[in-house]
Amino acid sequence: MLAELLIWAGTQATRPARQLGYAKAAVSLWSRRRRWAREWAEHEANTRDFALMTVGACRRRDTLWLLGAGTLADLPLAELSALFRHVLVFDIALLPQARAAVKRWPNVELRLADVTGIVGPLSEWRLGMPLPIPSIEAMRDLDPVPPDCVLSLNLLSQLPLLPMDYVQRQGLTVQAAETFGRAILQAHLHGLLGFDCPVGLVADARRIWRNRAGEVVLSESAVLDVSLPAPEKSWFWPVAPRGEIDNETGLEIGVEASRLNTAGVTFSPPAPTQ
Repeated sequence: MLAELLIWAGTQATRPARQLGYAKAAVSLWSRRRRWAREWAEHEANTRDFALMTVGACRRRDTLWLLGAGTLADLPLAELSALFRHVLVFDIALLPQARAAVKRWPNVELRLADVTGIVGPLSEWRLGMPLPIPSIEAMRDLDPVPPDCVLSLNLLSQLPLLPMDYVQRQGLTVQAAETFGRAILQAHLHGLLGFDCPVGLVADARRIWRNRAGEVVLSESAVLDVSLPAPEKSWFWPVAPRGEIDNETGLEIGVEASRLNTAGVTFSPPAPTQ
């Protein structure tokens, strides 16, 4: 507990991000991975392999954008830093361990960023006010230099969770919160489609709970039934083996990975309703 408190204190995040719980969530991810590193290893290796396969299609290799830093364990930074002149890694909360680790690669830079563009406005939102609308342009404004490749890794399903939790704590109904969550997911997906460069997406698709006998107790969409691109690769990630959440059930994630054809795609996300 003391270690987690120290890491939480050393995690970089804006005041609105801390208010919504992003620093705490980053520390929870670090702590869970430390407990289950062996069980997560295959998922992390699959993510790294898919990232490298995606960048293989890049004609220019000047600037790479990585969306979602986390613990860095699923990012092949050694290989990517050798392939690109500049690697930018964006996340809304940056763990002190991650900031220390990237120092070994001079051309890799961690940057605080809200890829949804809603966290600041949402921190001031109260019931009865219009909800902030997720923008597909939020990612384009991350840096003035256009990327030669974009990777969104193990991020998509996480984007709506804390915003949905926050608006429900403020009094919004579950149904309205889920509508808001879908708008966040759709804005990210179609923001990725708007880039004029190779884009790789690794995302949670389904959450599957299993009992002691390995039988499926519950299976549900991890992205609020939003349609994902057809996957090129898929695998299962034992994100919370039995004993993490409770002693009777374990949670695994069905992960899907796809490379996006971005030529000429435009999209206007629906405005969330209250």
